[in-house]
Amino acid sequence: MSPPDIQIEVFGKTDVGLIREHNEDTLLVADLGGGFKESHLDGPVPFNLGDHGALFLVCDGMGGAAAGEVASQMAVDAIFDVLAAADPQPRDGFARALRRAVETANERIFQQSRDNQNERGMGTTCTAAALNDDTLVVAQIGDSRCYVFRNGQLAQVTKDQSLAWQLIEAGAMTPEDAKAFEHANIILQALGVQERVDVVLSQVTLRKGDVVVLCSDGLHGPVVDQDIQDVLTVETDLRKAADGLLHKALERDGPDNITVVLARFDGAGLAAPSAEDKVVFTPCDPGPDPVAGSDTTGLPGGSDRDRGRPSGSGVVVASPSSIDTTEETSAAARAAANHAHDSKEPGSTAGRAPGEDGRATRTRGRGFDLPTRNGRPVVALFFLALLAATAGGIFVLKCERNQAVRSEGTKP
Repeated sequence: MSPPDIQIEVFGKTDVGLIREHNEDTLLVADLGGGFKESHLDGPVPFNLGDHGALFLVCDGMGGAAAGEVASQMAVDAIFDVLAAADPQPRDGFARALRRAVETANERIFQQSRDNQNERGMGTTCTAAALNDDTLVVAQIGDSRCYVFRNGQLAQVTKDQSLAWQLIEAGAMTPEDAKAFEHANIILQALGVQERVDVVLSQVTLRKGDVVVLCSDGLHGPVVDQDIQDVLTVETDLRKAADGLLHKALERDGPDNITVVLARFDGAGLAAPSAEDKVVFTPCDPGPDPVAGSDTTGLPGGSDRDRGRPSGSGVVVASPSSIDTTEETSAAARAAANHAHDSKEPGSTAGRAPGEDGRATRTRGRGFDLPTRNGRPVVALFFLALLAATAGGIFVLKCERNQAVRSEGTKP
């Protein structure tokens, strides 16, 4: 299999920020054919896409002390090892290999966390973008992000696996509101926290001149998308653009570790962008891994990845996609946000009887019920998080980060 003529220029940079003592973020850029593998770059690196493909990766560790650094480094190493060992293959096989690589990283981190007392509870987010042709495949766990900058416009091609994102999609808050959301540190999945994870894959067909941006929430948390777009519009040099983005986050107090990877794509193997070319989130379904004797009939995409599966504790754990996103649940989320806000106001009805006649109606969700009063759900934001956990979602509180902020203070 001969790869298309695609030239890539890539640069990545990470910064501890102004509050943290340790940098728990890890990045990786790599030519999977053995050309190079770098986590620390002095300047942009140009290379041609080879038949094994290319990998760009950002992981944001958590777990306190040095455990977050261990988790993010383990994830980077495991994902690279699995993909670098794979034979060249068509896109679907390559996407399955990427999914399998992320699952392998989860297994390794989970095992080490279980076997080492000092590393109990460690985990990491993971946003891994890889390609072996003109289509970028992105694997997502947690709330790091991947964007594509095309025709002067920035578009997010991943979905945060977080409570805040669920509320944004439900219409209960805006992205701007989410910046100050009290529970912005609640995420639905992280590598190493449980025995299995459900890797969410998305894809985007690349065009000449596209710039792919991977970043941790240390960047997209304090810096709005418009500011990221403005920097990429002004700065065509990848190193200067990365420096500009990190500077934006530091200007906003640098409350977390900050990591960004920028990759520009060109070459005859890519079509030129048209005015109608719009970048949107597009799910990628490469099908199940081929397993001899397995019966995947009747499962979505021929796989059990989107169904609840028993974890090591015997509790059924489902992916974020299993949380109902129907109109009813969206309405429930909006009402939950409204109720949480209303409960802070004088004359709040929080804690009163479920209805004027003392009876409660129910709104059906997938696998769970939402209590309502007079046809409107009455649940606070945090109860929504617990409700999602009932549906099978996993929530990881980055508690040690808030504790670190309180105990460390701002560095001089």
